[in-house]
Amino acid sequence: MVIPKKISDYIKDSTYEINDVGMSESQVYIYEKYVLKVQPATVETDNEYEMLKWISGKCPTPIILEYIKEDGMAFTLMTKAEGKMLCDEEFMKNPKKLVKLIAEGLKLLWSVDIKECPCSYSRLSERLKAARENVESGKVDLDNVEPETFGANGFANPAELLKWLEENKPEEDLVLSHGDFCLPNIFTDGAKIIAFIDNGKMGPADRWQDLAIALRSLRHNYNGTYTDGVPYEGYNEKMLLDELGIEMDDKKNRYYLLLDELF
Repeated sequence: MVIPKKISDYIKDSTYEINDVGMSESQVYIYEKYVLKVQPATVETDNEYEMLKWISGKCPTPIILEYIKEDGMAFTLMTKAEGKMLCDEEFMKNPKKLVKLIAEGLKLLWSVDIKECPCSYSRLSERLKAARENVESGKVDLDNVEPETFGANGFANPAELLKWLEENKPEEDLVLSHGDFCLPNIFTDGAKIIAFIDNGKMGPADRWQDLAIALRSLRHNYNGTYTDGVPYEGYNEKMLLDELGIEMDDKKNRYYLLLDELF
């Protein structure tokens, strides 16, 4: 891989680690002060660049130092997020504290005024267009979907799911949404949220876009999905909703989980 000169001028011959946490297709290189993401250039990489410029000072996110597209690839150099991911064992063993931090992160996002937000890629109409592109180009990752989504009691295939999503769009209650609010994408110093990362889907969207993903992430982190079947204890789904003072909306929760299956 040839790194563009503007980026190599920053990192020079610094050592790095490769980050393999999460399910992103990006190659992520962690340096002492920087993070370099290398991935195919898409609307999503453009959206992250534009959103992080706009959100600076409004919400804790990395600062993009260089965004360069060459030969169909996007090279994004940004400042390194400090702190620990919310999936760190320190917080998994203290679900009450973890839930408070997640609620703080959601409220922090939702408190941002989106009237002047320059991006619309996160809106449901745009997400459905992107979902259609994924379905028609065969990019839906069927190896990483919930077991009940497809099959005997679910949808026959991604095309059938897309059709259902297009025909059952809920009304949007717009807030600033992270777009992929799972535990590894949120960093804390233990007292407060200090960084949101992987912000390619960030922008105005229904609050259940984040709530649904957050609840799913908590469920999988606590039921042993990522720990060889060994669960953590002390968490139940009502904890986050109670902390936020929000009632479960089964229809929107299901809708946004199903939408995420096509990405």
